[in-house]
Amino acid sequence: EILYIAPARSQGSYSNGSTATRPCVYIMPSFLTPEMNDYLQSDDWKRRIVGDELLYMAAYKSLDRTIDALGRDRVQRILSQFKKAQAYVQAQCQGQIRSMCDENGNVVRNKTCYIWGEGCDYQCLNSLTLPSEFLDDE
Repeated sequence: EILYIAPARSQGSYSNGSTATRPCVYIMPSFLTPEMNDYLQSDDWKRRIVGDELLYMAAYKSLDRTIDALGRDRVQRILSQFKKAQAYVQAQCQGQIRSMCDENGNVVRNKTCYIWGEGCDYQCLNSLTLPSEFLDDE
């Protein structure tokens, strides 16, 4: 189990760029045009992704077998605990996570990241002690 803070870098915000002259890059919100939707419904697209779908289904079936082997009730209980702990750390760390780019695309020198935009939540997460109800007793 690895707790993390939902990434601040997502569509409609800024992320670290690849060069010193372009340190912050805007992440475009995702969208689908009618033409894109048409293509995603086409036989050509379906032929192209056959292998991807086979891999997805094999992984899905493998995960299902693993959950069955561990016990669905047990996995559900632990997953529920994890989601509650995740919500707890999200609430506790809200407003404390600083990316290397602000909401206007300017570089922020006072940040909480390990490197570039990675691990920006470590200081807050490391300072927390989870209440006992979030800890698995197994």
